[in-house]
Amino acid sequence: MDLPCNDGTRRIKAANGTDVIVIGAGLSGLMAAVNAVNAGAKVRLIAQGWGQPMITPGWISVCDRANDDVIAEVRGYAAMHPEHPYGRAGADAMLCGVQTFQDVARAVGLPYDMRKKDGHNLHLSTALGAIQRPMLAPRGMANGDLTDVTETVLLVGFNGWRDFYPQLAVDNLRAQGIQARAMMLDLPEQPHTWDQWPVDLARMFDSADFCASVIRQLRRKVKGVEKIGFPAVLGLERPMPVLDHLSEQIARLVFEIPTLPPSVPGVRLCNRLRRWLLRQGARVQIGHRVVRSITDGNHCSAVQVKALGHLNTFSADQFILATGDLYNAGIQSDEIGRLWEPVLGLPVEAPDGDERENWYRDNLLRRRGHPVHRVTGLRVDEKLRPVGVNGEPVYDNVYAVGSLLAGFNPITDGCAEGIQLATAYKAVQVALGLYEDTPAKAAKK
Repeated sequence: MDLPCNDGTRRIKAANGTDVIVIGAGLSGLMAAVNAVNAGAKVRLIAQGWGQPMITPGWISVCDRANDDVIAEVRGYAAMHPEHPYGRAGADAMLCGVQTFQDVARAVGLPYDMRKKDGHNLHLSTALGAIQRPMLAPRGMANGDLTDVTETVLLVGFNGWRDFYPQLAVDNLRAQGIQARAMMLDLPEQPHTWDQWPVDLARMFDSADFCASVIRQLRRKVKGVEKIGFPAVLGLERPMPVLDHLSEQIARLVFEIPTLPPSVPGVRLCNRLRRWLLRQGARVQIGHRVVRSITDGNHCSAVQVKALGHLNTFSADQFILATGDLYNAGIQSDEIGRLWEPVLGLPVEAPDGDERENWYRDNLLRRRGHPVHRVTGLRVDEKLRPVGVNGEPVYDNVYAVGSLLAGFNPITDGCAEGIQLATAYKAVQVALGLYEDTPAKAAKK
């Protein structure tokens, strides 16, 4: 399929009812809603709760294992593995999904950057000092790219705060040949310092007085330092002004390192994308569980949501299922080895065999993960519609995206967010008839 990126110029005609219902509020669900809004659709997003951005680092992994050009690696892999979600979505959809994500993130004041000079992955430190290689990251994290670092990196922690231990990260970075040292700063006196969550500390950084106390403690202790890494708590509502202010006042490039959940970068992103969707006229319902669907043959006409002790019915022309995998309850299991998709009762691909013992292997940290995490999911056709055992789509207007799909392990494959962005983009464009080779149910404006 030819897939030029939709820059918002290809839009559907206005309709009276809801064009698209998105079920799920992880990255794929949020971006499916964004893509649909950009295409002029009337959108309702429904989710039982927030998805993985709340617990993941906040960067975008497209193909972590790529040593050179990330895009070329994805193109090659998609061509060789047509059943993989990248094969189903296509590398072009990944590119368009990433571009759309960068555009909306920039629009909401949370720019995401990548290495500009060569298209390779960033090299970013985790809280343990391991090096991860996402394609792009929030600017505060991207500032911490260690690829070309030649001088010392200073990692900063806070006395009495248990969610980040800089010396641990420093020891592991040194073992990899990176010059690094640690420093502990004092927090303002708090009644329950040990119980501070990352979001609590982030709110402190929103305060000018708190930032000033950090600057005073650091300013004269950065000689010979190239970059300064903080836990990813540099502001909840004002991260970019806080980041810029600290860098300017300390006269060193400041960056963020992911710490324990809840993920402050994920909270920032979810909050701002939700506000953006609401401003664009979308309906966003978080905390409402879709309990069943209303179907007629191979067509879904509505879903029912349980709220306040009764059922509400919501109709739409198209449905995007972004409920996640086993980790997120998008697929459910029981003690006797059954696996099922709870919203529409869609067929679930499962590991070979009828017993749960077939789900796992003896080695906990297997390179390619366990069968239950690699195999389990929904099989889809080239339009991302879930298919049955006969290979035909179960419903003509239901699309599955993100980690709900079968045939990959988002963690060990190092492509979680890339799959989410690619499939969210493609599903919406297909659902709204915006492909050149898709029967035009929508006209360009």
